[in-house]
Amino acid sequence: MPENATPRRKRLVISDAAVPFVARGGRVFGRQVIDADRDIADGEEVLVVDRDDHVITTARAML
Repeated sequence: MPENATPRRKRLVISDAAVPFVARGGRVFGRQVIDADRDIADGEEVLVVDRDDHVITTARAML
């Protein structure tokens, strides 16, 4: 990766029903997650996105 390249952020995809709740500052719970990058580490910052890959918020992973 070139020195000036930004590392790719890992993603957590949430259900459509959870989007309004999470967008207002609610927490993401396991049952709301429909897909996630497999290499997310505990404490890592991730992007929370909807099914269309629109960013809803960022979150700190708690595994």
